[in-house]
Amino acid sequence: MKKHVLLLSLAVLILSAVILSFSAGAVILGDVDGDGIVTVLDATMIQKHLASIITLSAEQKQAGMVENGDTLSVLDATLIQKKLASLVDHFPVQDKPTEAPSTQAPTQPPTQPATEADEITKVSNNVDIYFSNNKNWTTVNAYLFSSKNNSYAAQWPGTAMKQVATNNLGEKIYKMTVDVSRYDRVVFNNGTVQTTDTPLTKASSGFFIMGQQGKKLVAGVYPYGQDNEGTIKTVKMDYPGGYKKNVYIWLPDGYNAADKTKKYSVLYMCDGQNLFGQSQTLSGYEWECDETVLSLMQNGGDGVIVVGIDNSTNKRDNELTPNLGPLTPGVGDSYVNGNGKQYADFVVDQVIPYVEANYNCNSFRGIAGSSSGGIEAFYIGMEHMDKFKYIGALSPAFVLFEEDTWKSYLSQKDFSGDVPRIYLFNGYNDELEKILYINAKAMPSWLTQAGYDSSKIVWKEDKDATHNEIFWALYFPEMLSFGLDV
Repeated sequence: MKKHVLLLSLAVLILSAVILSFSAGAVILGDVDGDGIVTVLDATMIQKHLASIITLSAEQKQAGMVENGDTLSVLDATLIQKKLASLVDHFPVQDKPTEAPSTQAPTQPPTQPATEADEITKVSNNVDIYFSNNKNWTTVNAYLFSSKNNSYAAQWPGTAMKQVATNNLGEKIYKMTVDVSRYDRVVFNNGTVQTTDTPLTKASSGFFIMGQQGKKLVAGVYPYGQDNEGTIKTVKMDYPGGYKKNVYIWLPDGYNAADKTKKYSVLYMCDGQNLFGQSQTLSGYEWECDETVLSLMQNGGDGVIVVGIDNSTNKRDNELTPNLGPLTPGVGDSYVNGNGKQYADFVVDQVIPYVEANYNCNSFRGIAGSSSGGIEAFYIGMEHMDKFKYIGALSPAFVLFEEDTWKSYLSQKDFSGDVPRIYLFNGYNDELEKILYINAKAMPSWLTQAGYDSSKIVWKEDKDATHNEIFWALYFPEMLSFGLDV
């Protein structure tokens, strides 16, 4: 799956921008730099073009359009990397046209309580996890422990995992079964070198070593044994700000538009450009949302439709900041007079009605995001508690407002009814995460003081985590499992 794509994408951080002229003759599909062969540099050039670091010529763009031959996108870079890693054997030849938004006038999404059809399938506590030994350790141990009560399954270095297979890259695959209701964390190690604390959930399946954080390694996630990554549809929608916004709709493997009896819950997420495939972030990482849902399905859970709402680059700060009152002194001008309400209205009044009119959905909805997307997701959930079953806010920018402003805002809410489940997470290993940490950690207390049901709130922190998609992807399975209450 995409684990090797992520490893290859590290080259984005070190390769310089190189633009070579094309020689005369036919364009080679995937050969963006025109040197006659397809390499990781071709994928890198697409990513840098999309990030406005370099500008590709029309011929270079044509060579790079390997996904649908119509528009150059991040998916083209992903496919080139996958082909280089032998994860796909050819580029798609059929076009995948962009969907046009429905001409039907948007209607308010239903607010009635969930029906029997909206119930989420429970998943067994016993989960099979797999570890791809891409570091060629002689022994793979799994140190299992509980973040809730600090109990552990065996003393360090834990339990030796059993080798069960070898993949087509020559990596040995190790397996063990874990009761994730008892142990929700694992540290993979060889007795000396170890990973950071890695969440184990009912949406966990495959792991591998993706990168390094200080003296520790960081695990990446993937759905072990699955080849199908689902389908992404792109819809361009008119945004109230007077421009168009991309909305990405990811459909899980097995989705059948004709089967109206099969309904799916939907998770709506801010920053849709970094959720699936190779992201457009400068770090080159993504949330691995598709991997997580497929892992949940592999463990017996339901599929989930994930809808990502793209940000608008230089308008992101303003779009994703609610106007709750005075900003914390020292906050930049880009956050002043935030249009978070406009963004929230767009999600609730346009995006949700479109998705529910065109796809097989039930009314079990979630809303999530990180950083500015985290504060906006939290705000949307608070403003529309009747429309969402859960809220995920990872490294949320609650610091934009001081404690008194938050307490005043929350005091105006009626939390006496059935409120959404709230998952809050923050790291503590770079300056930005340390700044965000204080208000993020305080939020559960502020909510309960305002009357929120404390059993519906969970707070998680990771002292090794930095402010990027690497760790949000690592904790996304836990957020999803908690939100769905599987």
